Amino acid sequence: MVKLIVTDLDGTLLNEEKHIPKDNVLALREAMENGLHVSVATGRNFYSAKPYIEELGLDVPVIFQNGAFIYQWMEDKVIYKSELDVQIAIRVVESARRNNLFYIVYRDFLEEKDMYVDEPYSGTFSKYLEQNSWRLNVVDDVLKYLKTKNSIAEIAVVGDEPTVVKAISEALDGFQNQTSVVKNNTLGNETFYEVFGPNSSKESSFQYLLRYFNVTHEQTMYLGDSFNDIGLLKIVGYPVVMENGHDEVKKYARFITKSNDEAGVAYAVRRWALNSVK
Repeated sequence: MVKLIVTDLDGTLLNEEKHIPKDNVLALREAMENGLHVSVATGRNFYSAKPYIEELGLDVPVIFQNGAFIYQWMEDKVIYKSELDVQIAIRVVESARRNNLFYIVYRDFLEEKDMYVDEPYSGTFSKYLEQNSWRLNVVDDVLKYLKTKNSIAEIAVVGDEPTVVKAISEALDGFQNQTSVVKNNTLGNETFYEVFGPNSSKESSFQYLLRYFNVTHEQTMYLGDSFNDIGLLKIVGYPVVMENGHDEVKKYARFITKSNDEAGVAYAVRRWALNSVK
């Protein structure tokens, strides 16, 4: 029996136009009206996800930035955060530069304009930068902005996967226990990796939601589509992957639902949580 529904945002709850289909909103509200709990676990930061949290009317802890930050926004309550040491962040930037990779510095979990870049980018994740242009600071050298802080939220490194893995491994040699590396997504021939502080993942932060809502893994439905969802899909009782999800991710699904453009979250919630789809 499902008692808690947790959903990813991009590629899952949101359609390709970055809106929540009306049917998804209605189904999740129906679930809450029937006594089920609902929350979100996303790779987005708070300000990027806030319009969707507001639209759903969620006044509960939400997992942001792949588990590095848990925040209950209506109460302005920071429940958990895992920051990345600036000296390690500098090593990641320097290694990315040596390997000719694109990188993004995210300076703070609650800084609205939090993204810093100092190199132009043209690749398969260009749309991501366009959609987040309101968060973007184009500066002459990101290291100047790193050195004003002791810790930051995260760094993303983008490029062909073998080179990205090599660059991150070189930078984190000897510092693995102080960091978390998350493979977020792959588009075309490029992969988007993120480096956070220690104990940062959707599945580790999910343990807090279990305690908060007083439910078990087996009573939880999680809906996702991408590589950063795998850890959580592996530990819940009702792992659901979108039809548009990566084939590798679908291996971890108990159920495959409709695509994000077909309100697949609503379909899954009604069929397997509310049992109202005949």
